[in-house]
Amino acid sequence: MRFLLDPLPNTDISEERLTKWYRDCMEVRDTGGAERVLLTALQSGSDENGLFKMMSQAVTDHYYMNGGHALDFHNKAFESLNYVGSEQRKYILASLVPMFGDAQRSEELYSWQSPVNLVQPLKEVFEELSRMGEVSAEKRIDDDELLQVLLGDDPFTTIRVLKEALFGGTSPVRIAQITALAAAERIVRFHTQNDFGDWISVLHTFTHAHAVHESLIRSSDPWIVRGIFHSAATIYLDRFLNIPPAPRPTVAVPSDPIPNSEELLDILDKRQQVAQAGAWVTRYLRGGGEPEPLFNVLGHALLREDADFHTFQMYEAALAEFDHWSSESGSFAEKARETLILAITRYLAAHAPTARETPQTARIAWRLHRGEKLFEEE
Repeated sequence: MRFLLDPLPNTDISEERLTKWYRDCMEVRDTGGAERVLLTALQSGSDENGLFKMMSQAVTDHYYMNGGHALDFHNKAFESLNYVGSEQRKYILASLVPMFGDAQRSEELYSWQSPVNLVQPLKEVFEELSRMGEVSAEKRIDDDELLQVLLGDDPFTTIRVLKEALFGGTSPVRIAQITALAAAERIVRFHTQNDFGDWISVLHTFTHAHAVHESLIRSSDPWIVRGIFHSAATIYLDRFLNIPPAPRPTVAVPSDPIPNSEELLDILDKRQQVAQAGAWVTRYLRGGGEPEPLFNVLGHALLREDADFHTFQMYEAALAEFDHWSSESGSFAEKARETLILAITRYLAAHAPTARETPQTARIAWRLHRGEKLFEEE
């Protein structure tokens, strides 16, 4: 069990000052000081919105921290507060602090500085955003146009378009939603001739973009808007993993009955059936198959494997983004939903099958729990 530090002796401190102290502690990697400030904010009665602003500002003070995990963990921690008692809040939120002690700050990485310097133009935009105040949401950008810009190979154009959209009154939530879709498209276009380990790169970009989207739904604080630009920069840096792009399945609308879901499970029983699984799902969807039963099949495919943390991240984030698009109609939204399902399917197919030791361990544990003898027939 981890024992928490004590809050500061004086809790009569403004939320603004506590936020500044928290960010200052994180800046110098003083996780002990940051924990005490956080616990002081909790003890003084700060609500979840105030706590989220304080902590997310510290996360986005540096670029794409810990490969996107830092913001994603913060998003999940605040989501989990809906399912625990008030006495558990301090333990959940304090668990986020230690990661800042040795967090990777992407603006310090060579890839962010050369051959194209992404740090300086982003820094200039963030200075403008800091004077912007609450972001309005009065206009609607062309979704497909923004998607293509995000997937382009000119990061300066991407930064300029994002800035103009924000200052022009486009909803940051909408921009973040399109950014998450662009990150999912990178997974759909990921070519299997890349190194297998590079699946994690496009996965991290997507889950970070999803966390930015969810964070902006929770709070319109302009500091969090910086996360959109962090996601956009990583989408740009991932572009070489789409050269050449994996072809998107182009199946005609089938006249045959909707395929049986067991066929997909059979496909995922063989190694590296990424293209085949994508083609099957495309045929299923365009043949009129409902997505909800398909999600159950994909969930089954996930749970029968020795899936790691990243695969669960992929499944959860893609389904959450799918839900956001489900309330919209039109060809763009329809393609967005297909993109997200293809992203899940391709990632699962790339990581299946495994030794499937975990389900066997679970079965043994369940039989022991029921008092059964392990070496008798079930």
